[in-house]
Amino acid sequence: MVRKISGIVWLRLVWLSGLVVWANWLCAQNLPNQLDFHHIRERDGIPLTLVSSFLEDRDGFLWIGTFDGLNRYDGSHFVNFKRKKNSSTSLLSNAIYDVCEDTNGNIWVASDKGVSCYNKTTGRFRNIKSVDGRNLNTCLNVVCDRNGDIWFSSYYAGLYRYVMKTGVIQFFPFNPRDTPKTISSRISNNSFVQDPHQNGLWIADKKQGLQYFDIDRQRFGLPPQHSYLEAHGQHYVTALAIDGDRLLFGDATDERVVVYDLRKQKLVKSFPLVSKVVESAFDLFTIFVDRQHNLWIGSTSNVMFFAEANTYRLTEFFHNKANPGSIGANSFMAGWQHPDGSVWLGTIASGISYINLERSFYKAYPIDSNFQSMREKHVLISHTEADDGTWWFGTQQAGLIHYIPKTGQLTMYMVPLSMIDRFHNRSFESVFQHGDSLYAGSQNGLFAFDLVTKRFSKLSQPDTMARNKDIGRAFALHNNQIWCYGALKLVFCYTIATRQWQQFPILSKSVDPKFVARRSLLDREGTMWLEMYPDGFAHFSKKTEQFVVDQMTQVAQEEEYSLTTTSFAKDSSGYFWLTSVGNGLLRYNPRRKEYRLWDENDGLAHNRCWVALADKQGNIWTSCADKFSVYRPSSNTFFNFSLLQNHIDVTYPNRLFPLRNGHILAVIEGFLIDIDPEKLSRLPLARIDNVLISRVEVGDTTYLVHRGMPSIRVGADDKDFTVHFAAITTGKDDPVHYQYQLEGYDDSPRHSSQTYALYNRLPSGEYRFTVKAIAPDGQKTAVRSLLVYIDSHFYETVWFWMLVGVVLLGLVGLFYRYRIEQTRQLHQLQVQATRLERDKTTIQYQNLINHLNPHFLFNSLTSLNSLIVTQPREASVFLRKLSVMYRYILQNKEKELVSLQDELVFTQHYIDLQSTRFGDGLQIEVDVNPDQLALQIVPVTVQNLLENAIKHNIASDESPLLIRIHSDNDTLYVTNELQRKVFVETSNKQGLASLQSLYRYLTSRDVSITETSSQFTVAIPLL
Repeated sequence: MVRKISGIVWLRLVWLSGLVVWANWLCAQNLPNQLDFHHIRERDGIPLTLVSSFLEDRDGFLWIGTFDGLNRYDGSHFVNFKRKKNSSTSLLSNAIYDVCEDTNGNIWVASDKGVSCYNKTTGRFRNIKSVDGRNLNTCLNVVCDRNGDIWFSSYYAGLYRYVMKTGVIQFFPFNPRDTPKTISSRISNNSFVQDPHQNGLWIADKKQGLQYFDIDRQRFGLPPQHSYLEAHGQHYVTALAIDGDRLLFGDATDERVVVYDLRKQKLVKSFPLVSKVVESAFDLFTIFVDRQHNLWIGSTSNVMFFAEANTYRLTEFFHNKANPGSIGANSFMAGWQHPDGSVWLGTIASGISYINLERSFYKAYPIDSNFQSMREKHVLISHTEADDGTWWFGTQQAGLIHYIPKTGQLTMYMVPLSMIDRFHNRSFESVFQHGDSLYAGSQNGLFAFDLVTKRFSKLSQPDTMARNKDIGRAFALHNNQIWCYGALKLVFCYTIATRQWQQFPILSKSVDPKFVARRSLLDREGTMWLEMYPDGFAHFSKKTEQFVVDQMTQVAQEEEYSLTTTSFAKDSSGYFWLTSVGNGLLRYNPRRKEYRLWDENDGLAHNRCWVALADKQGNIWTSCADKFSVYRPSSNTFFNFSLLQNHIDVTYPNRLFPLRNGHILAVIEGFLIDIDPEKLSRLPLARIDNVLISRVEVGDTTYLVHRGMPSIRVGADDKDFTVHFAAITTGKDDPVHYQYQLEGYDDSPRHSSQTYALYNRLPSGEYRFTVKAIAPDGQKTAVRSLLVYIDSHFYETVWFWMLVGVVLLGLVGLFYRYRIEQTRQLHQLQVQATRLERDKTTIQYQNLINHLNPHFLFNSLTSLNSLIVTQPREASVFLRKLSVMYRYILQNKEKELVSLQDELVFTQHYIDLQSTRFGDGLQIEVDVNPDQLALQIVPVTVQNLLENAIKHNIASDESPLLIRIHSDNDTLYVTNELQRKVFVETSNKQGLASLQSLYRYLTSRDVSITETSSQFTVAIPLL
C-alpha cells in the first residue's frame, strides 16, 4: 500500500534539496581557481609525445617512459635509450609502460616485449622475453619490493618475481593449478602497489578483480580484516594508488572510484566520475595522488578529473586548442610531483603538462573566444570596476565593454556614429563610474553612458575645448570632478553635480611645439599632479588655482625617455612611478626632486614597459611585452614571470588596473587576468633540491654520469671535454643560475645560466669539478662534484724524466768505455767490410766463371763450324753475336747492376745463338712491361737462368722446351717447363745459390725459387 507523503516530509525533502544545491555551490567555490598548465613537448627534446611513466631515481634524474623509448631527463636535456636492431644489450622494446629502480640503482623497464634491466655502470640492458617457454609479451607493471626483489606482470601471462640474490624468476598464478602456458590474466597498467603496512602486493586484474598477494606466504587471498574489499574481487578493477594508509582504485564494473583505509579497515569514500562529454569515464589509466592528497585521474575515455583532497570534490578538465594553458592532450597515463609542488602529467599525445596549484595566484578569463574582433579593433584601453563588482572597459573604437567575471558574459556598447567625428581619435582613454552613469572621454569629447537605459549622451564642452581636439587626450576623475587636458596649457574641469566647466592654466615656460599634458594623479595630501612633456611634473595650487611646474630638469633633458612614457602612478610612500616603451621603469621623489631609472640591466624583464601600478604591499607592477615584472622596494629586486595566455606582441598595449579587493586586473591579448598580489607574496619558494652532473663529452664519446661514477678519466690525447649539468625546475621565467669551478684550473668560481662548461687543452693531472644551482630568490643547492683525471703522455711523467736522468748518467759512464772500444769496433767493421767485399768478389768471380762456361763456348764453336761449311753468311752473323755477348760480359764484369733493357738486349743475342743450335726445340717468350725497362738487374742474370734451364731440361723438336720471361710488380720472372734430363753435365748446383747470395748483398728482397710438378720459376727483384 502506497502511503501519502506528509507536509513535514515534503519540507524535509525541500530542505535536503536546498542543502544539496548549497553544497554543490560551495563545491564550485572551493575548486582551484585556474588549471593552467605549462608543457614539455617534442620541440623541447622529448622524443615522443606519448608519455607512459615517470621515475625519479636516487641520483635525482627523472626517467620518462614513452612509446618511443626510455629517456633520462636532467632538467635541460633528454638522453634517449632505444632498441637497436640485432643488439642483445639494447632496450628490448621502445614501447614503455612502467619504470622502477632496484636497490642497486639499476633501472627496470616494463615494455610490450617483456622486461629490461639497465645497468648504469656498464650502460647495457639485460632483457627477459620469456619464462618457462612462454613469451611475456606486454608487461605493464614493474615494482621493486622492500626486500629488493623485482615484481612484474604480463598482461596475458600473470605475476612474476625476479629474486635479486639468485636471479631466479618465479611464477605466481591466481589458480595454483595454472602454469605459465595455461594462465590467462589481464593485469592492466598501474595495477601494482605495495601494502604500506604488510609485506604484500595489491593487484588489479580485469578478470580476477582486486587481489592481494601475501609475499611471505606466497599466495593470493584477501586478509580477513579487509573483508569489505571482497565485493570487488570479481569486478573489473584498474588504476591502483596508495595515499598514506589509503588504497584507491577504479572499479569499472560499478563505475566508481573507491577510497579504502587500510589501517582503519573501512571504506572512506566511493564516488562516481560524472563527465560532461562522455557517458562513462571508465576504465582508468591512472590515479595519481599529489602531496596535498589531491587526486589526478586519467581515463581511457579521454576525460580527466581533479579530485580535491579528503572531500574528493570533482573538477573535470579538458584540452582546449584555443587555450595554451589547458592540458596538452585529452588524457594522461602517469603522474609525478616535483619537489616545488608542481604536478607533472604524462599525456597520451602531447608530451608532459605540469601545473603548480600551490603557486597559483591568478585566474584567467578568455574574452575573445566568441568575439574575434576583440584583438583587431576593440583593444581595451581603460577600465573601471562598477559598484556591482562587474568590469567596464573603454575600447579603441569609441565603445564600452561590460564583462561579468562570475558568468563570463561580455556585452559591447558602441557610441552612435552620429556623435563622433571619424577624423579624430576614438579611443576611450578613460572611463569612470559616478552614480548610475559611466563617463568616458576621447578626442571626440566626453560621453555619459546611462547604466539603466544603456544609452550614450555627449556632454557639452567649452568653446576652447571644442575647437581644439588635442585637449581631449587624457581624462581623470578626482573629487567627483572630471579633469580634461592635452596639448594646450589649459586644464578643463567638469563638475558632475553642477554640470559646469572650469579652466585652469598651466604655468609652463616651454615653447616646445610638442608640449602635452598626458596623465594625472592625486598624491597622499589630495593634491592633483600632471605629468607633462617636456616640463616633467606640475601640481595644482588651490590658492592660485593654477598648475605650477615642478621642474624635473634631468628627466626633461632625457627627451628619448620623456617622449616614450606610457603611465603615471604613485605608491603608498609618495613616490611617482613612470614607465617607458623602450627605456624601462622610473621613480620620482617629489619632495627631493630626484629620480631613479631601472632597466633590463637591473633585473627588469623588458624595457618596453606599458604601465606601472603599485599594489597594497608597496610593490610596483609593470607589464612588459609577454612578461610581468614586480619590483620589491624592500629588497631592491625584481620578480619576473610570464603567463601561458600571454603572447609576444610588442604592438599590443598590455594594461594593469587596480581592483577594489586589492587584486590587479591585467589586460593582455585575448584574456583578462585577475592577479592576487598578496597570494603571490605568500607563495612558497620554488624549490631546487638537487643539481645534476649529467654527462661528460670527450671527443666523440659521451659518458653518462651517475652516483656510481664519482670520477672520469680523460686520455692524454683528449684534453678537451665538456661537462653538462642542470637542475630539474619549473621556473621558466627567472632561470636558474649555476656556480661551477674546475678546482686545480679555475682560479675562482664561474657563474652562468648555461648548463655546460667547456674546457680546452688542460694540462695533465687531477681536477675536481664542482657545481651548485642558485634559484632566483638566492636559494642554493648542495654542491655536486666529479673528479676528472687527465692522463699524461709518458714523456710528461716523472718516470720519464727519471729514466732520462738514468740514461744520461749511463751515457756518461759508458762514454769512456765507448772511446776505448771505438778502435776495436772500427777494426771489426773493417774486417766485416773486407769479408763482404771478398764475398762479393767471390760471387762475382763465380758468376763470371759461369758466364765463361767452356761447354757453352764449345757448343757455340761447334755450331759455328757447321754453319761455316753449310751457311757461311749465317756463320758470320753467328760469330758476330757471339763476340757481342763476350764483349758485354767483359764490359760489365766490374759493374754490380745494369739496366733491364741492356740485359734483355744481351739476352736476345744469347737466345738467337741457342735457336741456331736447337731450332724449334727451344721456344722462349719475352713479355716485359716497358715501364720497368729502366730498372736494374745484376749482369748476365737472365742468361744464367736460361742456360740453367737448357742445361737441366730436354729441348728437342719432339719435346720443345718452353721458357717464358715476364715482369710484374718490380719483379722479373723466368719460368720453364720441367722436362728433366736423366744426366746433366758439369753441374755443381751452386749457380742459383750464388745468385741468391749476391742479391742479399744488394737488396733486402729475396730471389725466390718456386718448383711445381710441371714448372720451375725464379723471381728476380728489379732494383
